[in-house]
Amino acid sequence: MDANPNLSPESGGFNPTMDMRQFTAFFNQVAQIQGHINKQLNPSQDPASPYFILPSENSGIPITNVTLNGANYGAWSRAMERALKSKNKIKFIDGSIKKPESTNSIFETWERCNTYVVAWINLSLSPDISQNVLWTNIAYKLWNDLNHRYYQGDRFRVAKLYEELYALKQGDFTVTAYFAKLKTIWEELDNFRPISMCACEMKCDCGLGIIRMQRKEDRVTKFLRRLGEQYSNVKSQIMLEGLPSDFFKAEGEEEVEEVGLKPGEDKEAEASCIVLFATKLDT
Repeated sequence: MDANPNLSPESGGFNPTMDMRQFTAFFNQVAQIQGHINKQLNPSQDPASPYFILPSENSGIPITNVTLNGANYGAWSRAMERALKSKNKIKFIDGSIKKPESTNSIFETWERCNTYVVAWINLSLSPDISQNVLWTNIAYKLWNDLNHRYYQGDRFRVAKLYEELYALKQGDFTVTAYFAKLKTIWEELDNFRPISMCACEMKCDCGLGIIRMQRKEDRVTKFLRRLGEQYSNVKSQIMLEGLPSDFFKAEGEEEVEEVGLKPGEDKEAEASCIVLFATKLDT
């Protein structure tokens, strides 16, 4: 009969190699459990936690190249939000993470992260604005303070955007470039004048759906009316007959955006381009 490979006289009947494997597996399990406990007790060690800070992070280096000057709050806030989201620190400014009591075990970890966020925000402010908020040292309070001071000031920016919108026409632009300029203005206006989401469960009876649809119709009309006169037939057809529901396709979008036709180069392709962009506004 063959000898049992798991038995060894030198080890009192057990193979020491097998014992070592079992010990290693047990040790790894213990290490994993301990690591999980440590992450719960100290979230600064958990890469998925908002309290985690990479060793390479530097509170003295700006995280956005947009500087708040008092007249560009919309652009600045969007840039800062994107930067903080990329660092998993957005909860320090949206109120999700509040200042804990000084006796709380998480206080020192919160304070370190909060200091980083406050420093990054201050680095993105003009010197005059930075001096005005110098003593605000809690990130979400600083964020709310800047919002209160400068968001309302953007009403002048809104007025300027509407002036640009009313004056904009295709002219010598390609259809693609014309649409892109309109879209940029509309997106910024939406940031300043958003339409609240409808909370109706079944049928909308709050009126927000009607308002949203009217805004889309206004934008389709704006886009069409300020196209070149060489597209009169296409514009009239769309206004009278509406947009084809099955026209919009992703591959069609790519083709049109790559072409970027100039007026007069290809009438059939330009007509498709116009219908495509009008469809994008209507969806």
